Amino acid sequence: MQLIESPSSDIKKNQVVDILELINLTWPDDDKAKPLEEKVTGFYDDHSEKICYCLYKDKELVGYAESIPLTIKIEKNWLKALGLGGLNVHPDWRVKRYGKAILEAVLKKIDSGEYPFCIFQTGIPNFYEKLGCKVIKNKFINSNNQVDPFKNPFWDEYVMVYPASAQWPTGTADLRREGF
Repeated sequence: MQLIESPSSDIKKNQVVDILELINLTWPDDDKAKPLEEKVTGFYDDHSEKICYCLYKDKELVGYAESIPLTIKIEKNWLKALGLGGLNVHPDWRVKRYGKAILEAVLKKIDSGEYPFCIFQTGIPNFYEKLGCKVIKNKFINSNNQVDPFKNPFWDEYVMVYPASAQWPTGTADLRREGF
């Protein structure tokens, strides 16, 4: 196994295609009309500051996640955090602790003190709770959404933070961007 951490700008086009194919296995792409080239461009444009975590077995991409530096406003306070997005493992390679290995690589940035928190959305909180994360109950908004700034920018049922011991503030949290 080889886990490679790199800025999205360093990811080659053929790697992006592999990433998009892997993501499509977990979250099927409903936009069949959009050309592949446009999807690749979208990968680079979407959160251009993201760091990609690619897990390879031999030369096959078997797992992926990305982290995104954030500054969130909760009530009147600004909070630095790291966002986790797109954590997934190829269906043929699940239950082998590959997801855990990728997550731990991301969370090292919190454990080392580079960021105080990691925040993310999920539909499977039990997996993350076993790894030291907790569900938070804030109301989330996106003040940069011109159509509906009070609409929740996350689409999954649960929002979580790491570490579970974190003193996460209560109140309305302005993500100031779309979810990830």
